Formats: sequence, C-alpha cells, structure tokens
Amino acid sequence: MRLSLRYLGIAVTLLSVAVSSASAQSRYTRGPEAEAAYRAGLEHFGQENWEAALAAFSAAVQADDTDTEALVGRGDSLRELEDYSNAQQSYMSALLINDQLARAHYGQGVCFRESGDINSAFASFNNAADIDRNDPEIAADLGGLLVNSTEDVISAMRYLDMAIELDPANAIAFRNRAIAHARLGEADEAIADLEKAIEVDPTDYEAHDTLARIQIAEEEFELAIDAYAKAIEVYEPEESSDPSLFLNGYLERAGVALLLAVENDTSAERRQELYDMVITDTEKVLEEYPDRMPESGYAFYRQGQALRLQKRYGEAIKTFTEAIQMVPGGRDGPYIADAYLKRGICWHYQGQDSLARPDFEQAASIRFEDPLPHLWLGYSYAQEEDYWQAIENYGDAIAKTPAFALAHVNRGLAYMQLGEYKKAVDNFNEAIRHEPTNPEHYYKRGIAHLKREEFQKALDSYDLAILYDESSAKAHRGAAVALRGLDRDSLAVQHENLARELDQ
Repeated sequence: MRLSLRYLGIAVTLLSVAVSSASAQSRYTRGPEAEAAYRAGLEHFGQENWEAALAAFSAAVQADDTDTEALVGRGDSLRELEDYSNAQQSYMSALLINDQLARAHYGQGVCFRESGDINSAFASFNNAADIDRNDPEIAADLGGLLVNSTEDVISAMRYLDMAIELDPANAIAFRNRAIAHARLGEADEAIADLEKAIEVDPTDYEAHDTLARIQIAEEEFELAIDAYAKAIEVYEPEESSDPSLFLNGYLERAGVALLLAVENDTSAERRQELYDMVITDTEKVLEEYPDRMPESGYAFYRQGQALRLQKRYGEAIKTFTEAIQMVPGGRDGPYIADAYLKRGICWHYQGQDSLARPDFEQAASIRFEDPLPHLWLGYSYAQEEDYWQAIENYGDAIAKTPAFALAHVNRGLAYMQLGEYKKAVDNFNEAIRHEPTNPEHYYKRGIAHLKREEFQKALDSYDLAILYDESSAKAHRGAAVALRGLDRDSLAVQHENLARELDQ
C-alpha cells in the first residue's frame, strides 16, 4: 500500500502545513501574488487536486525561490503524483536554505521509502523526528517503517505509541502497532489495536486483512473467514495497476476454509459449506483474472485442494494440472511443488501409481528438504507390494526429517509385511519416541510383539494404547490375545467383553 500525507486526513495535513506557514510568516512576508499562489496550493492540496496544487506551489516558488514552505508544498504535490525524483529535488532545495525543516526531511523519507531505498528512508525519517517530536505523521511513518522493515519492534512501538497519542484517529498507526504486538506474541493487544483501527476507518481493508492473519495464527478460523469477508467487501484499488478485486482476500479466505474443513470437530454440513466457499472464491478470481500470475495459479491450486478433499479425484487432477500449466516454463511457482504432490496423491488414490510417482519425484526435486514426497513414494510402492522399495523411500523421508513419526510407522508396517518383526518394533519405537501420546503407535508395536510371541511386551504395548485411548476396542482385543499367550485367560475374557461392548 502506498502511504502518503493523505492517510492522516485532510484536516491534519492542512494543520501541519498551516503551522509551518505561520512560522514562516514570522521570518518574512510574501508578496501578494506569491501569497495568493501559496494559499491556492494549500487549498488544492487539501482537496487532493495534486496537479493544481503543484501548479500553485510552483508559481509561489517562481515568485520567490527562497520560500521554503512553497518548496516543501511543491515537493509534497510531486510526491503525491509519484514523481519522486523531482519531489526530492524540491525538498533538497528547501533543505539547502534551512536544514531544520522537519517536513522536508519527512517528505524525502517518503520518497526514499516508495522508491525502495529503505536505509535512506530511515535516515530522513530520523532527521525529521529529531527536529519535530510532536508531528504524528512523522512518528507514525517512522514506527511503520521500523515494524515492517526491521527487527526493532521495541523502537517501532515507542514511535507508534507517540503517533497514536498525538493523533488517536490514525488508523494505520493502530494497524502497524498491532503488527508490532503480534511480532511480540501479544495477540490480544494486536487484535484490540486492529479493532480500534477498524473503528477509526472501517474502509481500511488492510486492517481487516491483518486481523484475519492474526486470527489464523490463533486458530480462530471462523473469525478469520469473517474478517476476510469484510476485507473483500471494503477493498478498493489504490493504483490503476491494482486488481479490481481483493484477490489475496479471496485466495486467503479459501485457504482458511480448507484449514477449517479438515478439523476433526467440523460438522459434515459445515465442511461441505466450506468446500463450496473455496470453489466460489476461486471461481470469482478466475472469472475476473483467468491468466494473472500467481493469483490465477493459486486459484486453481486451492480449487484442486477442495476437490481432492471431497474425493473428486478426476476433477482435482484436471485442476491441479491447470495450476501447474499456469507456471511459465523453467520457473517454479510458489505452489508448484504442492500441486505436483497433491496431483500425485489423486493419481495414487485412483490406483495409477505409475503416474503418481513422477509427480512425487517432481515435488521432491523442487522442495528438496520436504519429506512428504518421499513418504508418498513409499505409499505408492507399498500399494504395489514392493515393500523393499517402499522402505527405501520411507528412509529418505526420515533422512529429511528424523522426527517424522508417520514415516517411521509406515516403514515399520512395511517390515511387518516382510516378516521383519524386530525391525518393525524398532521403527514403532522411533515413532513412539517422537509421538509418545499416540495410542496407534503402541497398538502397532503390540502386533509386532505378538508376531514374535513376546506376549508380555505385547501386553505392555496394548495397556499403553488403552491408557491413551480407553475406547479402543482393537487394543482390548490385542490385550486379550497377549493375555491368553501368558495363560491369563480370565483377564483375557474381561478385555474381550470390553471390546464387544465398545463395538456396539
């Protein structure tokens, strides 16, 4: 978002210029024509008529090229017209006359920031703040630059506190302070600041967007969906090159809907509503911008995710393919590895593992450190009963992420299929080490111990499975088998009866 004088409101802008003008008048008096031109510049600037303001301030400068306030006004007008080079020259002309002009240093800082020269922007904003510690716009922009461009959150907070104290109607200062709170792990304070920003300016779509992001971090997905809905509603393009729709809002809302849909406590009815939301949001993006990268590619990718989760594998394959084809040749889009991985998963569930594996391998080559493509390669070989190859791929996944319990479990299951029960136990133990509260790991280890006729170890495994999940009928049945192996038939009967009750 391009920030400027305008975001503090016309009243504050006029006030700051008028105060500087009054100070200037104590030093000299303009001629009638210069005064008229300068006053016209103020009026046009306050009405956001940038071209007219530029012409008026330029006329004032032409009448008196030592008029620093007119030079600053001309710089501000050029800055609003995004003519940063000429704006800089106007500010510099003023500073050569008087290097204590806070507004000229500030204007330079904005030009540097918008041109991408962050270090020079810091220097200029700091100069401005040293000269005038009571200008809320200077404090707000310096705080905003600190919080968004550095790790110095504490200093950012200090300037933003000052800006808000000087101007409680500065929505962007509240938003930036919320970001600072979020980076300090203060979610409640961040949300409170964003709510205040929205109260001050309900049309600030970035405040709604930031609120949604913080709510996602807090796993408040329903609230995040609502915040994105508001951001989409109030969004208006700021530049002619900006999209007419808040594309990221639609795409991020679709992403949150997917997160919520896969939560265990989401009802089937709500889950379907969320999938429908994903389809609707992504179609909206594609209808307006079918070929815009990366947004259109993301839209296909999100849509493919929703279709895959509904087990509409054929449609998902087509959509993931469209997402992949959106990426120009020789380039890796930000979603491309996931698109290959998930298309491969769809092929796998259709039983087409010879098609799935190249997609998994492509995903692995793009995202080298990701264990998931190797895990799915293991699944594909296991499905074809090539367990030794599956074990090799599970090992590759473990090499990427040694604490990846799921890979240890599946390698253990592959060893079970090969009759290598001791190796299976070792792998289940690794899974337990990384996920010690997961009852499934103990249950599977119990099976391996039974195969080795290690009945006491099997019983210990099933007992732990039951401790973590008392409702596990299969764990009670496994315990019964182990108990019979230990000639403890009466206790085995108790577990068998419990298993029958749990099955009912």
